[in-house]
Amino acid sequence: MRVLIAEDDRITRASLTRQLAAWNHQVTEAQDGEAAWTLFQTSPYDLVITDWEMPRLSGLELIQRIRHADCPEYVYVIMLTSRSDKSDVVKGIEVGADDFVSKPFDREELRVRLLAGERVVNLEHALSQQNAQLREAGDRIRHDLDAAAQVQRAMLPRQNIVTARARTAWAYEPTDQLAGDALGFHLVDDRYLAAYVIDVSGHGVPAALLSVTAMHYLEPQLEHASLLRDMACSGGMGSVQRPSVVAGELNRRFSFDNRDHRFLTMILCVLDTFDGRLTVACAGHPMPIILRGQKVVPVPDIGGPPIAVLDNTRYDDVSVQLEPGDRVYLFSDGIIEQAGPAGREEMFGQDRFVDLLLDNSAKDLSQVVTQGMDALAGWAGGRRFADDVSLVALEWIKEL
Repeated sequence: MRVLIAEDDRITRASLTRQLAAWNHQVTEAQDGEAAWTLFQTSPYDLVITDWEMPRLSGLELIQRIRHADCPEYVYVIMLTSRSDKSDVVKGIEVGADDFVSKPFDREELRVRLLAGERVVNLEHALSQQNAQLREAGDRIRHDLDAAAQVQRAMLPRQNIVTARARTAWAYEPTDQLAGDALGFHLVDDRYLAAYVIDVSGHGVPAALLSVTAMHYLEPQLEHASLLRDMACSGGMGSVQRPSVVAGELNRRFSFDNRDHRFLTMILCVLDTFDGRLTVACAGHPMPIILRGQKVVPVPDIGGPPIAVLDNTRYDDVSVQLEPGDRVYLFSDGIIEQAGPAGREEMFGQDRFVDLLLDNSAKDLSQVVTQGMDALAGWAGGRRFADDVSLVALEWIKEL
């Protein structure tokens, strides 16, 4: 070990140095506490042996400085003293001494005290190395999570759809770096507006991977790989597949190799922006809220289990005829199930959510979404929500 000796008595200091060198320790001598402190600041040491009473800087003061120093690794301190009163021992321990050796020191006692100190120092070094490795691993994980989160965010809508027939707005607040929620909307054939919200069970990397995979399947530009496209145009929606067929195919793909038993819920709708017909499929997800001015348009709850729960599930769709100015809200249950701050366990709830949307129905669609997220944050006592929060809003402008 690298040992620093702080001892003002020359004979004791020389005896200590000779004995420690015989045990193969690297020894540095200091004739008092101040000299020892100067040496300590310029070189690393594993162990310090210090006398209690020394000129310029006492042993207690030296220990206090060592303990307040920003040392990269732990320094073991043995106090060398002729004091035997228990109060002195307590005082030495309180300021930071690890062990005591009585003066005049006994060779064997000193040896075993050093062995004990060496074990502590070695354990501290090993722990320090493990902590450094953990920090490096943590940095790599955080870097990878940042990269994965960027990929996930890149798949979200880059801008809202604004045409003469329809408009969109959205909000997305993940509770973790990676989210299990997913949302999206696409205008296909300049006529059909497809929109969805997905909520994967659980959180973290596994949920995020599943949500990104689902978003990938629902990209309309992938031609034959896209579940959203009907290349045969057989569903009466141009080249857009019926929502019920999309839900069934997602269920088939995710059920095929569902080894960790995760599932996802989804609400998927297709709006024909030419005639205002809205077709909706639901897989274990809250149904959309449709507002017509200050009224709520009823939407039949067609049910349907979450995706990747039951094999060979057939899903249904339901159609609702919109009127110009109608607004459709797709949302994850992170909104309605958000609890208030500590001491208020009541959930935000769907009724409160509907009232909020009605109160802001005269505002621009983007303002409604912003007001909704602000109100939810006010209810939760901050923008750190208990679950991922997703909201997609559609507005049909006029009939051609």
